[in-house]
Amino acid sequence: MLTTRLLTRITNSRNGLVPMISTASNAQIHQFSRQEDDNNFRFKPLLLNTCKYCSASTTTTTNPAEQGNGIIKRVLKKVGFTPNSKARIRVASHMLYESVADKINYLAFFNDFNMPNTFNSWFLVTELHVWMLLLRSMAEGSESGEDGRFLRNCIVEALWSDVNTRAKKLGANNPSRTRQQIEELSEQFQAALIAYDEGIMSEDRVLAAALWRRFFALNCDDYEKIERLVKYVRRQVVMLDNLSRQDFLIKPKIPWQDLNKIHI
Repeated sequence: MLTTRLLTRITNSRNGLVPMISTASNAQIHQFSRQEDDNNFRFKPLLLNTCKYCSASTTTTTNPAEQGNGIIKRVLKKVGFTPNSKARIRVASHMLYESVADKINYLAFFNDFNMPNTFNSWFLVTELHVWMLLLRSMAEGSESGEDGRFLRNCIVEALWSDVNTRAKKLGANNPSRTRQQIEELSEQFQAALIAYDEGIMSEDRVLAAALWRRFFALNCDDYEKIERLVKYVRRQVVMLDNLSRQDFLIKPKIPWQDLNKIHI
């Protein structure tokens, strides 16, 4: 993955300069394997290893280790990997997207909302959480050229890169149909963003209507389930809004709340 390749290079550079600095820690991401059931794709989580990058800080003291940190920071700045650089933001966008696959309990959504275990259901759950990330991203600057808009675009790129990879694996025997499905998802995604944006800025019934149309596909007569999902979305948005720039953009740490802990 892009995140792993970039961070491995940085980790190797740091090891060459300052041996005492620890390497990046491991995280887990989910990918899904192929199964078919009545032309619907099923998936199950597989565990892979990736890396997280921990940036080094600098000081003005004469401590040798701290001087080494300063050297590393200058090297990273020279190659365009400073905390606010476009390269760093791009890496952060992939870490943010991966936080959805790592921390969201997909099976809880499938079970609690009677969703079939299909690729489309996976996309609906992912889409909802990606939208919330995009919403928070714009708080970092919504104008062209600002960090927030660039981060938003990078998260969307990460989403579609993942969707393309998964769809091609699942639809290897019918590539034309796969392309058509991705195009349809793209159009639906754009419409969902508009509906969710309108819902989050309005009262609960407007957000509930948007979730009923998109997430539940007009197929949910249990109002308590819709109300529960509205409550879940509101809580997650508040959580993201309370995150500092450091915890969201510089070194992403997204404490997604478990759906099982949300009750009416």
